[in-house]
Amino acid sequence: MKAYLLTISLLVMSIISCTKNTGITVTKPGSDLVLSKMQSGTWQNAKADGNTLTITGNNGYDGNYTFESPVLGIGGVYKDDSAENSYILAVPMGPDLAAIKVDQKGKDAVDAILNVLDDEGGEAVIGNLINNIMQNGAENIDLSDADKILANTNLPREKYEEVKSILTASSGGFMGGDIIN
Repeated sequence: MKAYLLTISLLVMSIISCTKNTGITVTKPGSDLVLSKMQSGTWQNAKADGNTLTITGNNGYDGNYTFESPVLGIGGVYKDDSAENSYILAVPMGPDLAAIKVDQKGKDAVDAILNVLDDEGGEAVIGNLINNIMQNGAENIDLSDADKILANTNLPREKYEEVKSILTASSGGFMGGDIIN
């Protein structure tokens, strides 16, 4: 009888422990990790201090930029303090900082993509966009053929078409990309 009660008790405890929320959540590195780098990161020719990013020694990127908004967990958009409607999309890449010049149209496209997509889909699209610009140059990227940027994103057809139209409309909004080390 004792063995029977002990077995029943263990079974009940197992069921309760398996269904109990322990409060532990498994996550991937979040935006906090990247955003902390974007607030206090130092690269050879760039330094982030709070909401200010200062770039020196890189043609066309020298100057002060003010943090505008995060881009998921991969980087941030910074406003060029010396030019109206001029921004950079900054993404830490190990010891380097990738910087992509964008105008208001490009910034609006990034914001619109992030509004349309969830975190995972947004990371894939923005990551592909950044890689495409860094590899081919902004002047060589044809956003009217957004299929390259949307490749391997596994977006539902409706979201795919919506993001494709955003990218097509933003053609010319991305003006250059460089590695700031």
